Amino acid sequence: MGSTPGPSGVDDTTARLLVTPLVGIAVPNLAGIIDHGAHSAAGLLVSYVWFIAVAALTWEGNLRLYLRFQDRTAWLTQPWHRVRLLVGLILLFTVPFTGLALWGWAVLTGDPSATWRSIAMAVITIAAAVTFITHVYETLFLVREWGSDRQRGERLQRLNLEAEIVALRSEVNPHTLFNNLNALSHLVDQRHPRASAFVAALAGSYRYLLRSGSKRLVPLADELELLDQFLSLVTIRYADGLTVVVHVDAHAARRWLMPPVVLPELLENAVKHNEFTADNPLEIDVRLEGDRLTVSHDKRPRRAMVSSTGVGLDNLAQRFRLTTGVAARWGENGGRFVVTLPLVANSGSNIAQ
Repeated sequence: MGSTPGPSGVDDTTARLLVTPLVGIAVPNLAGIIDHGAHSAAGLLVSYVWFIAVAALTWEGNLRLYLRFQDRTAWLTQPWHRVRLLVGLILLFTVPFTGLALWGWAVLTGDPSATWRSIAMAVITIAAAVTFITHVYETLFLVREWGSDRQRGERLQRLNLEAEIVALRSEVNPHTLFNNLNALSHLVDQRHPRASAFVAALAGSYRYLLRSGSKRLVPLADELELLDQFLSLVTIRYADGLTVVVHVDAHAARRWLMPPVVLPELLENAVKHNEFTADNPLEIDVRLEGDRLTVSHDKRPRRAMVSSTGVGLDNLAQRFRLTTGVAARWGENGGRFVVTLPLVANSGSNIAQ
């Protein structure tokens, strides 16, 4: 049978079996806390079992507390957070626990070498060992996280490529392309003032797709601009049967990031699955609520069944989980279909090229 990983998720059984007895034996001798001549053979055995137990409990206690309070995202971006956590654990747990445990042993055994000075030296030595072992764990965590990040990055790249292909396909498939070109032809024939806007929106949407497809995150402002371009196409195509109301101010739109080509996907999804007309348009509401963006509309299922693979929203959820750490959610609320999208604060370095 294989070893079972500990609370850290790392199989440290062998290291504990080797290092804990070594620390439990070495520290009392290095600190001069024990006088071998003052103990019988049985007394020495019990004393060293006590020291080893203290070492094991100190190791386990520090590790569990560190894992509970650490922020792994801060290892590289906020190193002082890690230092403060380590110092806090040593001062609030390691020093009091080991000091009391060694003082209790000194009181029980009456060892003449167990002075306050030697006990303090032993505690300092243990604190140094805790610091070293903690950094070993951190190195193991970082190596594992780097591997996980690489796998997540590769998977995200595939999902973004798939989303880009789906978005492009929705604009260039024969039926949609015919409708767009037919609408453009009609606008040109009528010398309609919206003709140039239609061409600009069509070109802009393609340009955005080509520019942003390889990025992990883009500004919310860019996505809202793309949504406006797609809406221009869809509005003409469906004779003003759609309206979009955006409750996001320009400043807030620049402060948040999200995966690319998301809002057009939701727009196309609403068009595909719902009934609407120019007299009874489908209103799509886009609203910023804290660090979440909600996209909602009335649920009006089409009378004719629409074929769907059902992977679009699942793909969307996975892309958000990989880029923000939180999956997108969707569901029905009061007769409205609501999609909730978690956002990432724009620090200037979060946009992957």
